[in-house]
Amino acid sequence: DYWTIDNCVVDYKTSAQPICCAGYSGIAPRCVPICHGCSNGRCTAPSVCSCNEGYRNEVGFCVPVCEPECGHGTCEAPGKCSCHEGYEMDRDRGCVPRCDPPCRNGECVGENTCQCFRGFRQVTGSTECAPECDVEVADCGIEPNRCSCEEGFEFENHRCIPQCDATCSNGLCTGPNNCTCDEGFIQDTLRPNMCVPICTSLCHNGACVVPNTCQCLPGYHQSNTVPNSCEPSCDPKYVDVRNGHCISLNVLQCNEGFVLEYSPLSGLIHYL
Repeated sequence: DYWTIDNCVVDYKTSAQPICCAGYSGIAPRCVPICHGCSNGRCTAPSVCSCNEGYRNEVGFCVPVCEPECGHGTCEAPGKCSCHEGYEMDRDRGCVPRCDPPCRNGECVGENTCQCFRGFRQVTGSTECAPECDVEVADCGIEPNRCSCEEGFEFENHRCIPQCDATCSNGLCTGPNNCTCDEGFIQDTLRPNMCVPICTSLCHNGACVVPNTCQCLPGYHQSNTVPNSCEPSCDPKYVDVRNGHCISLNVLQCNEGFVLEYSPLSGLIHYL
């Protein structure tokens, strides 16, 4: 017996081949997300970078963080600034102008450029500020090299310097009873000689103790969700905060449908 070609049957077989979805690479089932420029971080989803500690995400790239900010420089690594030419690193202010030699009795405001403090004048061709007798605050004509200072000033180190009745806290006495506050501080309206720190967000249930840093009042703790906000604390030894929330120190407010009950066995206040 034999079969003619007209009696042949073709048997087709099919199979499924898994592949990675769009935004992923690799061979299924080992598919990994695709990110472009995710150095210094970990790609957690397509085009989503989770940056390493000391870096922050800017437009999909993990860039180093420097505190304080570099200003006139580039943050090359976490906490490491590379200052531009003519600037040098200051631990508290970032990249600041460099004067060589350093300004004497003045402040360096640009490369080899000094701004003299009040009561001093620029020495030509030098970064030195020499003391002078300021005719606005003193009478320099009473005898050679001696000044009679105006009210609110005292003669010290060959010049008239302003006096403040109380020490300028977090600032500098720049005029009679007039404080100029340091960066990050502002003059207290009730205490003119006191400069208080500035917090860009209001410190709820706390006090601004240094610029942009809140210290919570007793019975409150720092919020994990709202910056510069302090939330009331309820001691877990005495209260059970399930099905309710803490509204002030050890004071609970129940969710709708629940009431407070005291448990004499555990000593806990819990919800029913």
